[in-house]
Amino acid sequence: MYNLRRFIIKHHFVILFILLEVISILLLANSQRFHRNRMVNTTNDVVGKIYEWNSEIGYYFSLNSTNEQLAEENAMLRQKLSIMYDTSTCTYNISEGDTLYKYIPAQVVNNSINQANNYIIINKGAVDGIERDMSVISSEGIVGVVTDVSRHYASIMSLLHSKSLVGVRIKESQELASLKWGTNNYRYGMVEDIPTHIVLNTGDTILTSSHSYIFPEDLMVGTIEEFYPTAVDALNKAKIRFATDFATLRHVYVIKNLHKPELDSLKAKFKQNE
Repeated sequence: MYNLRRFIIKHHFVILFILLEVISILLLANSQRFHRNRMVNTTNDVVGKIYEWNSEIGYYFSLNSTNEQLAEENAMLRQKLSIMYDTSTCTYNISEGDTLYKYIPAQVVNNSINQANNYIIINKGAVDGIERDMSVISSEGIVGVVTDVSRHYASIMSLLHSKSLVGVRIKESQELASLKWGTNNYRYGMVEDIPTHIVLNTGDTILTSSHSYIFPEDLMVGTIEEFYPTAVDALNKAKIRFATDFATLRHVYVIKNLHKPELDSLKAKFKQNE
């Protein structure tokens, strides 16, 4: 209390000036409609700006939960819609109905891109319905295949792995080929087993094929970067730029094939008859 009294005595002229200014402004605002409106508008602008800053700060700190919510919604929409790609018109035909696949959103908690055999760890596991051999995609393209599962986590063998092999299709010609990593660069892979009569151009699209038991058909894989024609009677190769940027990968979708048990049963019978 003593310090407060000393402060008031020391700065009483300044305090009195500020008090008189406030009183003058209030009297002026109440005496004329124009001044009153200007004051109200100015006050509203200031308060509105403060609320806007507060909203932006809150939005920034809630980005993580917002992204997770959007991932959940995207997974639900993918599951509700049956999406077929029409290669003749380069459009997607979307119709409601049953789907063969269930999409489970997950977040990347660990990811390597500079090893010979790279893996990704996600924050979803057995309790979330994740199983081995499920395919994994991002919003840009395919990512890899689930290899191991614990209760709350799963590891994924990404496309950046020496043993990764994916059946793909060249969109322009509908020809089948195989995708390997083989470049030691996280942005590029190699498409092999391309028939000799096929000539590829930079920018041609590579999609997943219907022959894959892991990935659904017509998922984006990447685009041709360079084409390497080989000798006569030998299959060609091409360098592909992955659609997925593994260095910035944060959110993925794990795809569960609801008909996988039936397909596995048929495959087992084929092996028994061999």
